Amino acid sequence: MAEIKTPQFIQEINIFANGIGHLGVSDEFELPKIQFNRETLNAGGFEIDVKNGTFQKLEAKFVLKQYSKYVIEAMANAENAYFVAKGSVFSDGKAVPAVATIKGDFDLDLGSWKAKEQVKKTIEVKVKYFELEVDGKQFVQLDTKNMIAKINGKDLLAELRSNIA
Repeated sequence: MAEIKTPQFIQEINIFANGIGHLGVSDEFELPKIQFNRETLNAGGFEIDVKNGTFQKLEAKFVLKQYSKYVIEAMANAENAYFVAKGSVFSDGKAVPAVATIKGDFDLDLGSWKAKEQVKKTIEVKVKYFELEVDGKQFVQLDTKNMIAKINGKDLLAELRSNIA
């Protein structure tokens, strides 16, 4: 008999910068999309997309609903900036931690002021490092500097590193 799966819900998200400061609360944290580079080939009368073993650039984005001095401090040191988003994932009456760590250069949009509306600041990160853990298990680790692409524990770039070392 098939088991009915219940959806998972993100209960709350808090975002921290450089391990020193709480940036604030966010309703949404857009994690990097993990996309392979593909080439289109014509073969046997069909066009097919074939992976070339590399990845597209990584980007992340989130909107803060508070002003924080730590955002400006991180901007002053953008080359070494990193952000940690901590969420709580709820399903079947149980909540587990989810942690996303992102390092990279970033751009800051301070938004506009509108009377009687929440403060909104958008941060877009050009990701150099990304790690996602859920309930203590590492799902993804992407490290552009060290050519590491671990997905569910398997390093998809291990052969490439070995071949060119």
